[in-house]
Amino acid sequence: MRDACYIITASEAKGMDVYTIKSNGVNNVLVFEDEEDAERYVIMLNEDEGYIVGETLDLEVLEVPLSAVVESLNEKGYSYIYIKPDDLFIPPDSKKI
Repeated sequence: MRDACYIITASEAKGMDVYTIKSNGVNNVLVFEDEEDAERYVIMLNEDEGYIVGETLDLEVLEVPLSAVVESLNEKGYSYIYIKPDDLFIPPDSKKI
């Protein structure tokens, strides 16, 4: 098993933020096992006009060590969703959030 995963980050003038989605009132970091799945997710966000991605917000896929991500998120008490290659995971409908 590779010790690598992919997260989505937002690069802004004030630094870098990790992209999260809210589920049941909790922000979750998306941790992708496969880089192409993470890139497709970003494309879907860019294509949906309801999200502020593209001209206003620039998202990037970043490869990071899985063990370091999980350890850091657990230490900080953050929740995450681990997305495997055979999972179907699409952005929430922007009209319903």
